[in-house]
Amino acid sequence: GGIRPSACLPVTIDVGTNNEQLLKDEFYIGLRQRRATGQEYAELLDEFMSAVKQNYGEKVLIQFEDFANHNAFELLAKYGTTHLVFNDDIQGTASVVLAGVVAALKLIGGTLAEHRFLFLGAGEAGTGIAELIALEISKQTKAPVEETRKKICLVDSK
Repeated sequence: GGIRPSACLPVTIDVGTNNEQLLKDEFYIGLRQRRATGQEYAELLDEFMSAVKQNYGEKVLIQFEDFANHNAFELLAKYGTTHLVFNDDIQGTASVVLAGVVAALKLIGGTLAEHRFLFLGAGEAGTGIAELIALEISKQTKAPVEETRKKICLVDSK
């Protein structure tokens, strides 16, 4: 991807688990406590984000990887205006899929807005792709994104 591995610092933030089997497993290497949530979780992430920026500067890129769906979107929204952040499941996959769809339109004809989209799965990747498609249709047609989202359906196991 053009980034030297020596310029990267992988970090795992372990906030515990609610999986009883893992908590009882003698070989489990994670934090042996119930998963942090709410205020405790938010404070830990705030502290981490502040420390990274303080130690590595304003231009440090923080890639969120494998956060729970609800946390992933909240983290991007919360820190997107103050930090350089990226979620590959939501944004990276979405940009690749959108590029593929736009390229396919050159073969099949028509515009993005003339199509409807159905997603099987509403996890980070699916919802990220759907949102980017809606944003691109909005950009191309000048229609409100709330309106362009109506061209997209997401179906999941629930």
